Order: sequence, then structure tokens, then C-alpha cells
Amino acid sequence: MDSFFDYSQKGDSFVRQLSSLPMPRSASNLNSDGEHRSSSGLVMEQSATSSTMSFECIEQLEALQKANAELGRKLIEVERTLENRLNEHDMDLDEMQGHLEELKSELTSTKQKEKEL
Repeated sequence: MDSFFDYSQKGDSFVRQLSSLPMPRSASNLNSDGEHRSSSGLVMEQSATSSTMSFECIEQLEALQKANAELGRKLIEVERTLENRLNEHDMDLDEMQGHLEELKSELTSTKQKEKEL
């Protein structure tokens, strides 16, 4: 091992000084991602909760996209069913209107025959 990195031989004063440096933390130093930033704009520390939150947000987004796709498929199916029903009702209406015209014609014919008698 390189003796340059062996701090215990040179005394623990450097390690103790480095360990005792306070990390800046205040609510005003939080950015929108929950990371601590100094006034110089450098990231001082990234909290573990922000990465967990990102993972949870991604999972939630994927679940919402899956639900949205399923709802889209159901919408298409319902629209197709309604269109088929509408077409059936239109055919029934045309048939009933034709039958009504026949009955009106028969009624008119019957009234004329009664007048002739």
C-alpha cells in the first residue's frame, strides 16, 4: 500500500480534522430534488430518500400508464359495442318506419273502400 495514503503513520490529526468539518444543512439549501446545495451551487449531499422517491414515482408512473392503456382499450371496446347497437337500432327504426308506412297505406285503402260502399 502506498504510504502517501496511510494517514495513521502521519498521525490522525488530518483525518480528525476532516471528520469534524460540519456539513452545511438548512431548509433554505434544499433544491426541488431534495438535494443539499451550497451557495456556490455545488451538491453537498444527495439524500437516500430522493432516490427512493424517484423509484416510487417511476413505479407509480408505470402503474398509471398501464391503467391508462387498459382504460383506452376498454374505451375502444365500449365505443365499438355502442356503435354496433346504434346500427342495430337504426335498422330496427327503418324496418318499423317501413311497417308504419305499409299500415298507413292499408288504412288509407280501407277508408277509401268504405267510402265507396
